[in-house]
Amino acid sequence: MKNTDMSLMEFLNTKFPLTALRVTAVLLLTGISDHSCFAVDHVATVESDTVDATNRPAKPNILIMMADDMGIGDTSVYLNVRLSPTSPPVKKTLRTPNLKQFTESAIVFTDGYAPASMCSATRYSLLTGRFAHRSYLKYQGWLPHGPNTPMIQQGLTTLPEMLQANGYHTAGIGKYHVGMSFDNGKGKPAEDFFFHDIDFTKPILDGPTHHGFDEYFGVTGNTEDPLDTEPRILIRNDRFTFTDRSRMKLIGMKNREGKILSAPDWDLSKLGPLYLKEAKDFLTRQSNNPTQPFFLYYVPNANHFQRNPKGDYAVPDQIAGTRIKGESRYSDDSVANDREDMVLENDVVFGNLLETLKTTDDPRWPGHKLVENTLIIFTSDNGPNVGDNLGPNQESGKLRGKKAKLWEGGIRVPLMVSWPAVLEGGKLNRSIVTLTDLYATLAHIIGHSLNPEEAQDSHNVFAYWRGTPEIPDTRPRVFFCHLGPPFLNDALAIRQGANKLIIEGGLTMPWASGGSRGAATPTVLYNLQHDLYETKPYADGSSTDTANGLAAMLLRIHNRGHARQLNVINGGPLIQNPGWHNLRNDVTGEVGFTFRLRAGSENTVVTHLGMFDDHDRDKAARAARSIPLDDERDQPSKSPLRGKNHSLNSPHVIRLLMQAKGQQIELAQCQLKPGTSGELLNSFRYTRLPKPVHLDEGVTYVLLMSTRVADGDHFRDPVSFDGLSPQVNPDIVVQRSLLLREGSLSGHIDLPAFEDLTDFYSRFRLPVGPTLRLAEDGLADKPQTSQP
Repeated sequence: MKNTDMSLMEFLNTKFPLTALRVTAVLLLTGISDHSCFAVDHVATVESDTVDATNRPAKPNILIMMADDMGIGDTSVYLNVRLSPTSPPVKKTLRTPNLKQFTESAIVFTDGYAPASMCSATRYSLLTGRFAHRSYLKYQGWLPHGPNTPMIQQGLTTLPEMLQANGYHTAGIGKYHVGMSFDNGKGKPAEDFFFHDIDFTKPILDGPTHHGFDEYFGVTGNTEDPLDTEPRILIRNDRFTFTDRSRMKLIGMKNREGKILSAPDWDLSKLGPLYLKEAKDFLTRQSNNPTQPFFLYYVPNANHFQRNPKGDYAVPDQIAGTRIKGESRYSDDSVANDREDMVLENDVVFGNLLETLKTTDDPRWPGHKLVENTLIIFTSDNGPNVGDNLGPNQESGKLRGKKAKLWEGGIRVPLMVSWPAVLEGGKLNRSIVTLTDLYATLAHIIGHSLNPEEAQDSHNVFAYWRGTPEIPDTRPRVFFCHLGPPFLNDALAIRQGANKLIIEGGLTMPWASGGSRGAATPTVLYNLQHDLYETKPYADGSSTDTANGLAAMLLRIHNRGHARQLNVINGGPLIQNPGWHNLRNDVTGEVGFTFRLRAGSENTVVTHLGMFDDHDRDKAARAARSIPLDDERDQPSKSPLRGKNHSLNSPHVIRLLMQAKGQQIELAQCQLKPGTSGELLNSFRYTRLPKPVHLDEGVTYVLLMSTRVADGDHFRDPVSFDGLSPQVNPDIVVQRSLLLREGSLSGHIDLPAFEDLTDFYSRFRLPVGPTLRLAEDGLADKPQTSQP
């Protein structure tokens, strides 16, 4: 950023050669911000690249550094900045000189968000582009102590996998914390609470290299001696760096004393220096790679608690030649403590990484330095880990709450973005950005079109980084996890524009005691434009409608399984991908769903009825009416999907009905016989109707499939635990799932779950069982014939 001591006219002459823009800037400087360089946030950015891009490689290098437990008040980047146009400026922060200098070339976001108030859930969301509550970890936002099921299923495509597929060399350094699975010597996951059953000579069964990282160096997760039980042994790629069990030490504190395995040279205070050395070595190797861009995901443990026998934090004496211990200071010159020393450590590390990029030649762009064509993102995984749980905190920029809370102090985090070759730096940006959005945004930047299965909750925000849209980003964002009163652990928040609603727990985890049992029940509404610090619920003549509207929006996003448009094609199958919810075959009657046509749908004609035909070796992950457990995750179908491994065991009737004037009218019916009758297309078996059926707008339709308990033919549950939801033709609007016992819609009930739940639990969901096909050129007449 420009020096705040620069005179007003010097600043304007530097930034704005045009008189009209000078006038605009003066108004902004005097009326909105106390920080001169942030006064231009309403002035359009330069449309063309700021550097001649004639020979610039189209795909930039990418570096994401995500600090741990760092709040907005933990960096002088936000000193004297108004977090909203009408809020007072932030008056006290820690000093972070390298981050402060970085803002001269970076865009600084006031409304940057972690998707969760805790670490593991945020990392899951950043790496998958899914909302933080969609993993199996629904009862809190961090992995519990002891062995854990990996949060990221290998059937999901991750951000580093997407980048790998687009030619990137990918590396992760630091704290992984979305779960690893270690070999017990028999090819099975180690299960001992203290990991004493690990065979350290074996490769890791599930870790970073299984999810898109070519290289990895770091630790499993947190490293607090009285709490975390993972071995204190560094991991490189898919191997432990120390394997001689006879020389390992047993460390720990309190209830963990003498129980935690560690390498003989384990030293918490050395993690930061080791990570930095590894990162600089990686950048050196990449400086000799003229063909591949790189992705570096740098996620240090600092400044998370590191409770150990010497204190709450393991502060290094120095890093990269800069003294750290005892050197942190606040902006008012007051002395800070060990936690703040860890923040300073991250600042020094970041400065060293920047200096390496600035002084290293770019092998893909001769005559330029790496920094010019590197997209650099600095952020934090959640708010600060200290302060008042219920009130404002200096560490969070005086926002309410801290880590593990859904108030702004728990989820609004430092966020800075720089790409010197393309983005104009030195600006403040007030658009809403969450770390969930990085997947879709980076995909856009490198020219990758998202598949429907990828990053289903991630929004491309690059246009807002460039400042080109004339309207604010009103796409809703969803946030997860609130530990402690006044909300339940699985509470969610949704923000759209200035309005933010926190809903009662029990939507994410319907079995939660005292929760909403599957409903999106409004708890408290805030208007962040009028009350950034969330001091009291927002109430005016329209607040009830606003709260109910946000709750309905959140219910739809949650239940259908995705927030963004999935680019599913029009026409053809109603269910274009079955997803991978749990399989079940536990009811007798007709399962199905109601639907309507999307407004504007024209010439919608049904040519086939059909049903889901799962792989013959597919099995349910858990009992149909049980509460899901961490190790009973939803599973995708086995592959390959060919006719020879698909067949029906029992006869089924498929019916299409319409509701009109309180009556049900059957429009079409077909029967599928046992075996391989009909036409197999992907995972669905169809039969052509003797006469096509035309569908009309404004009419409610019902699609049903007969089923009997244990008839041998599964359907997929309407509800996801952690699997991908079905992809539905965009011309179809699913209203709700249902079960008919007696053949009459008047007697329909919800599909049985682990207990009776609210009506909201079934809305916007469908069981993957009955389906249909719409007329589409080139598809309807090209079935895949079943093979014996």
